[in-house]
Amino acid sequence: MSRVTWVDGLLFLMSTVWAINFTVVKIALQDFSPLSFNALRFVIALLTLMLLFRMRRETWAVEGEDLGSLIALGILANTIYQVAFIEGLARSRASTAALILATTPMVVALLSAVRGHERVTGRMAVGIGLSFLGIALIVGEDWSRLRTSRAVFEADGSPRETAFGDLLLLVATVCWSLYTIGAKRHAHRYGALKSTLLMMLSGTIPLVLLSLSDLREQSWTTIRPTAWAALVFSALGAIVFCFVAWNYGLKRLGSTRTAIYSNLSPAIALLVAWLGLGERPSLEQWIGAAMILLGISLARTREEEVELTLS
Repeated sequence: MSRVTWVDGLLFLMSTVWAINFTVVKIALQDFSPLSFNALRFVIALLTLMLLFRMRRETWAVEGEDLGSLIALGILANTIYQVAFIEGLARSRASTAALILATTPMVVALLSAVRGHERVTGRMAVGIGLSFLGIALIVGEDWSRLRTSRAVFEADGSPRETAFGDLLLLVATVCWSLYTIGAKRHAHRYGALKSTLLMMLSGTIPLVLLSLSDLREQSWTTIRPTAWAALVFSALGAIVFCFVAWNYGLKRLGSTRTAIYSNLSPAIALLVAWLGLGERPSLEQWIGAAMILLGISLARTREEEVELTLS
């Protein structure tokens, strides 16, 4: 079994912050419209990253062959993914969103293996499978609801789980998986901070343009302090810290192993949703959380094994 390093601890913290963010965003969306919230948090995150980048006195120089890829990945992860994520989460439950986005490791592993970028060992495949069995237990009754159509709004106007919201979250998962694979090369070449900043810059501009109408119509005087605090946490924690940590993990551990840590989020999100949203987990859901942790442990191993060929 590979030695646990500080990078593993970093990715564990990243997963924790992302898990908390599901509940935090749901709280913020009680006062913010989805697009105005997303635009604001990305502007805050971008300015913070630019400040950190300036403090390190790094150069903006980029190889010409990488420019198009950086822009495309930035739009994919910071425009398309973010719109799909925030609109999907606004219509779905936090636990359902965590479940769908937790399919990222499987999508990354399959795409990476098919493209010949990484090899998936038998033990890693077992770990991924065990993690997803745990996810199925965590979601419980919601698992079957993913295949049913649901009303967009309740009578009181609060967001409900919807088939459309689930579909948007699936789109977000595919976008993030493709970004994870594509960003690995840039993280190696330019470092985690610089690659994150460059891609965020190219994605934030169109994101803000798409959100202009919502920003104009947003009722700013009715936003409560808790919603502003949620905005800051989501910007600095879920975006600045987590994006840099994710890209650093890609550089040090590879896309498949880094993506495995996203499976921690549903287990942690379960506890946070219980405390913050009153969603009480069942015994089966706690067992599912334990299965996720065991699956991550198995997927981290580097024992010499016969590797799976996916085609």
